Amino acid sequence: MRIAVYCGANHGADNAFLQAATRVGAWIAQRGDTLVYGGGKLGLMGAVAGSTLEHGGKVIGVMPQVLADRGLAMPNLTHLEVVADMGIRKARMIELADVDIALPGGPGTFEEITEAISFSRIGLNPSPTILFDQNGYYRPLQQMYQTAVDQGFFDQDAFDNILFSSDLQEISTFIANYQPLGVRQYH
Repeated sequence: MRIAVYCGANHGADNAFLQAATRVGAWIAQRGDTLVYGGGKLGLMGAVAGSTLEHGGKVIGVMPQVLADRGLAMPNLTHLEVVADMGIRKARMIELADVDIALPGGPGTFEEITEAISFSRIGLNPSPTILFDQNGYYRPLQQMYQTAVDQGFFDQDAFDNILFSSDLQEISTFIANYQPLGVRQYH
């Protein structure tokens, strides 16, 4: 199974975020899965990839040319795919992934995981989507999605098909039991 992890190129203010990235990388390797991520060596991105590799896992990086040219690629990846731009990177990561997980991150992470969720809702992404809610990091986003449901802009079944959790056993169970929504019906 290929697990896409979206996360920050910074470590964040709380050391628990770095620990979570390291734990997720080890978990991916121990499951025998392959990490798919943005290819970077910095921040949580570097931590999750480094941990996956350290624990014997495979790592596929997908990086836009502009970032590769800046020397940001993680060395010694199983495979690094350099693509033309960020749009292609996002599409390629969704295409490669069987699971989408967001660790803490900033606007780029929010955008990437939101696209995975949006594409799931319209039937273009059959992968389970998890927001790794370390120390309640994604609680405000979870509340925003609930507000969208309450106000009629997001369906309850689609909201229920997203997991907000930092418990790796709960995440494993969610992945194992996941049923894609299928194509959205418009009324």
